[in-house]
Amino acid sequence: MPRHVRIIGASLFCPAGIGIFGLGPASPGAVPGFDPIACGVPRKHLKTMTRAVQLGVAGVNAALAVAPGWAEIRPERRGLFVGASPQAGDAEDLAAALAAAGGDPGRFAREGVSLIPPLWLVKGLSNNVLGYASAQHDLRGDNGNWCDGQLGGAIALAQAVHAIAEGRVDLAIAGGADALLGAESVVGGPCAEGAAFIVLVAGERGDAVVTAGIPSEDGVEEGFGALGAAAVPVAWVRSWLTDRRADVGGVRGAWSS
Repeated sequence: MPRHVRIIGASLFCPAGIGIFGLGPASPGAVPGFDPIACGVPRKHLKTMTRAVQLGVAGVNAALAVAPGWAEIRPERRGLFVGASPQAGDAEDLAAALAAAGGDPGRFAREGVSLIPPLWLVKGLSNNVLGYASAQHDLRGDNGNWCDGQLGGAIALAQAVHAIAEGRVDLAIAGGADALLGAESVVGGPCAEGAAFIVLVAGERGDAVVTAGIPSEDGVEEGFGALGAAAVPVAWVRSWLTDRRADVGGVRGAWSS
């Protein structure tokens, strides 16, 4: 018989703001006031993280910060499920190489490649949120990373629910992060950045089973513009938390049920 599933924590970073401030309306754009170091991202890792990865690791940190008792669960029974988009490192890292090439592919190969910072490729690994966050919090159990953009965020939420319900893990963190600012010409419309994660555990009889309520890909951007892998998690957390504003007070970054 499937186990009941309970939410014990959630985080929200979106163009409307961080935490409780992220429940309001906003235009497409950046997460206001985001400081990765203040959100627990190790300073030494910043050079190997894109903006999307910084948001994702911060989102995991914020959700776990208010999840009671999670550290008491054995590391082998803690899972992490992340939605991501194909990453290409930071565009500014290619500026010198592109300038040297002057639009000539042959010259780019001869003179430009050597000007690309060696960490550019490392930054572009699409499972970086999974790797950094699982190492930081000792999450050794069942895990998954779906590099499918908006679909990836939805899959991550659904798979985390199934992992708890089926008894594969006792704690599951799930969500997605993305930063599409600058990709407007590719996406064909306004873009934004954001991250949202939930923390799930096995519940008792009578707890809500979190299986319905995971939204589809349609209609989740809520005026923020394209959010990529963060779209479904951000929409789901915003919807789930709206009814709990009286309970969460002014807690910044995350809440528990």
